[in-house]
Amino acid sequence: MTAPVTPLAARGVGEIAFAESLPEAVASVFWALTHLGNPYLLLALVAIAYLLGDRVGVSRRNAAFALGLGLCAIGLTVGLKHLFGLPRPPISYRDGLGFPSGHALGSTTFWGGVAVLAHRGRWRRRLAVAGGVVAVVALSRVLIGVHYLADVAAGVAIGVAFLAAAFALGPGFSLDDPAGALATPTHRHVVALFGVALAFGLAALLVAPGESELFLGVGTAAGGTVAWYRFGDRAAAATVDLSGRTLAVGGTGLAVVLGAMSGTAELTESGALIVVVGAVGAVCLLALPVVVARGATDSGADGS
Repeated sequence: MTAPVTPLAARGVGEIAFAESLPEAVASVFWALTHLGNPYLLLALVAIAYLLGDRVGVSRRNAAFALGLGLCAIGLTVGLKHLFGLPRPPISYRDGLGFPSGHALGSTTFWGGVAVLAHRGRWRRRLAVAGGVVAVVALSRVLIGVHYLADVAAGVAIGVAFLAAAFALGPGFSLDDPAGALATPTHRHVVALFGVALAFGLAALLVAPGESELFLGVGTAAGGTVAWYRFGDRAAAATVDLSGRTLAVGGTGLAVVLGAMSGTAELTESGALIVVVGAVGAVCLLALPVVVARGATDSGADGS
């Protein structure tokens, strides 16, 4: 007699029943915490870090590298989800595929990458904080019922493996300064990572041809590759003063660019349009420090 085979789709180990038993107040807390892995929030955070540069503890070139890591995570997540084709738990309010968890993979890539690339605070503490945030995001995805434990474990593992490969094959690691960045990408490393993100996105489109998130990632990666190659060094060297005018111009620019990119991805089904908006948005985003710095210089010259 042959033993019954448990399908991989039914990969739970009792966590869904536990999630259903949680008090509503506890579930609400995890509903809020899960947004620490929201891809649009992470994009906004890295965009702000990129605009302000060293003032937030991450150099502008390192922030651009972090953006490339996030774009790679999009292609990895969507491609692997469709490759495995495993559903979410039956209690999930969201449709679609569940393995691996995109929030777990993306938050690992983003928060882990920033911990490596930042130069404020000791690197051990940065990695510990990043690990704590990733653990909270992963746990929240299980406790709000949108993923199995296996989904988030795989997402974190893939994210860690990708980070290790991206840094080992790129800028490498340096432990010389306990309070400095663990990696310092060059101009070439940033261009190459945007190119890798583009390749991941195009490969994922072969198995998931209708995903708007992929179209946005492909467009952003393509625009980022060209833009950083052409004027990345100028953007990295631009000085953005913390004056009210420059912050207003920079903040408005970020809001318009990010709003156009996310809004287009959410509201239209035209893949070509999403790609174009993503590419233009990436160019505008990466050029924003140059524009803001030049505007401040021109304003100062007029005032004198």
